[in-house]
Amino acid sequence: MAEEAGVSRMTVSRVLRGGHLVRAPLQERVLAAVKKLNYRLNVSARALAGSGPSRVGLVYSNPSQAFLSELLTGALRESSKLGMQLTLTADADSHDRTAEIEALLRSGVTSFLLPSPACDAPDVLKLLRAAKARWVAISPVNLEIHPFSVSADHFDIAGRMTARLIELGHRHIGFIAGDPASKGGAERLRGHLRAMAAADIKECPVEQGYFTFQSGLDATERLLKSFKECTAIIACNDDMAAAAISVAHRHHLNVPDDLTIVGFDDTPIASIVSPAITTARQPIAEMAQSAIRMLHAAAMAGDADDNNKRTQKVLPGTLIERESSAPPRQGALPKPAAHFGRS
Repeated sequence: MAEEAGVSRMTVSRVLRGGHLVRAPLQERVLAAVKKLNYRLNVSARALAGSGPSRVGLVYSNPSQAFLSELLTGALRESSKLGMQLTLTADADSHDRTAEIEALLRSGVTSFLLPSPACDAPDVLKLLRAAKARWVAISPVNLEIHPFSVSADHFDIAGRMTARLIELGHRHIGFIAGDPASKGGAERLRGHLRAMAAADIKECPVEQGYFTFQSGLDATERLLKSFKECTAIIACNDDMAAAAISVAHRHHLNVPDDLTIVGFDDTPIASIVSPAITTARQPIAEMAQSAIRMLHAAAMAGDADDNNKRTQKVLPGTLIERESSAPPRQGALPKPAAHFGRS
């Protein structure tokens, strides 16, 4: 590679370790040689030759800022305890994503934390396998393709949330789904529908959301317009539940007297908004901590890309009841305001 780029081996080494002290034109020549020769850094070999699993790349792709905050809290706490350095990279489009991961590989990152949906992206997994890197998937769609994974029991906690609302007396429950690419979102919807079927409730309206506040606003507007009998809304995360409360207030509906609204994750927004949101706590920080411990243990044992030795961990969720849920009002639900557009 040094010969192809017309530079010294030391210059190549410095560029592959992050480009420190190397002038931009020389970096460009080395990177052009890397591309031409289709070079892939074997980070496992580097870790064994160096100081171990000191750096972890977190490839972030979930649109919820609250989720990111909890994930970072857990990952930073555990990585600091184990003497590891965490590097965050945003998961943009496919080209930018692989370019950023390749840059991390060249800089010596040996391990990766992949929350959904990044952990389900074929281009990401292909790149990491080629580099013989190790990773832990968080809430992947397909557990079988990952040597290490951590998930929450979304199906169980969603079923328990729905059953609790039915126990309060609700029969007309709308659901705001999460991003279709998210396994956690799909499992929450499946758990909800199972609980509704178990209670012999036939009408189960679902509106599509994408885990963002704006998508929660739009989905709630559609739900209230199409489902006049609605007495409760289950949103697939707290951001969308907070948005649903905002829409309810806009239409002069009292939460929870006129409309119960609940969410998932127990992120900070759930206790900040008024009324505070009844939610299902996903152990996000604990999942990140568990993932960091898996990476550290695997690196110390030398278990890189070992598909025959899988570690799959599932953590339980917890129902947290606050002020946004109550039994349905006796009698007719007040009619929402006539205008359902954005204000």
